[in-house]
Amino acid sequence: MKEPLHKNKIARQGVVISGAYGLENAGDDDTLRGILEALRRIDESLSVTVIAHRPKRTARRFQVTARGLWNIPGWLLAMNRASLFISGGGSLLQDVTSRRSLWFYLFAIRMAKRTGCAVELYGCGVGPIQGEKARQKTVECLNQYADVISVRDQASLDTLTVWGVTKPRLLLGADPALYLTPRIGNRKQQIGFALRPWPGFWIHVPDFAQAARYAWRRYNLAPVFYIFAPEDKTAVQSVLAELEDVPYGICQAGMRFERMNVMVSIRLHGLIFALRAGIPSAGVSYDPKVDSFCREAGLPFLSLEDVTGEALCDLIDQALDLDGETLSRSLSQLRERERTNSRTAAQLLAGEDP
Repeated sequence: MKEPLHKNKIARQGVVISGAYGLENAGDDDTLRGILEALRRIDESLSVTVIAHRPKRTARRFQVTARGLWNIPGWLLAMNRASLFISGGGSLLQDVTSRRSLWFYLFAIRMAKRTGCAVELYGCGVGPIQGEKARQKTVECLNQYADVISVRDQASLDTLTVWGVTKPRLLLGADPALYLTPRIGNRKQQIGFALRPWPGFWIHVPDFAQAARYAWRRYNLAPVFYIFAPEDKTAVQSVLAELEDVPYGICQAGMRFERMNVMVSIRLHGLIFALRAGIPSAGVSYDPKVDSFCREAGLPFLSLEDVTGEALCDLIDQALDLDGETLSRSLSQLRERERTNSRTAAQLLAGEDP
């Protein structure tokens, strides 16, 4: 393990976590919940500080100490006392949604190491990073300041290798949200849709409406639209405007999820929620992370740019053909991989070299 650039005289204990938390995104919330449950199984008395967009909300919801993104003195103080810094989970190392967020997460990694923490990137997704300079800076930071990187899919592992990340240990894990135990309930003749606004989505609104009508008329499955983040409401409303006489429901993500017979999701965590509950699902990919998850879980998917009404209807047929044994086997394999994340954290907390 790399020597810290600064050592404190006091005994270190606890963990600092940095990620896209506090934004009312159900997928990110589940990611954090999975990390916290894993850490508490390691040591239920472990002190945890989370760097979050909305620290009061995060502290209240997860029963942790939280510091705001720009309360840099606050989270530096926590780093000075902690033994482990966790970056992740989620797709933090990318610049598609924001270049500024990439710089922030790299800055947090650098400062954690400089204040003496062991540094683990925990079940994270990697890329895409479009700018060559940004990619070089990312590789430099990871090679100098990270101890271990556990990624959530093979594509992320391959990306790090191609980029030239060689100093930290690279491990294949899985998304931390897979750690959680799902609610089990009775199916209610429903099909779930998890949509999100994204460039290219809007021209396919009629196609998603066609797919919802198809599920209702062919399989007697009433469509239920799940809201994973506040911005999803605009995407959902646009489809509802075209549904005519088809009955539908709208739910916050996670609520009554176990009632679905099948799920069609643009959101990665819509697919993760479904797999956890043993629900057949299919992905509509706007990002490589969705492709990767579907391939590794054995789920049918198509790219957002290839969407047509007929293609979505065929995707529903393919998802309904999935059998429970296949889904259970995929979940077991991914959960076993996910344990890599927490095993590594336990070793770093114990001062061991993973």
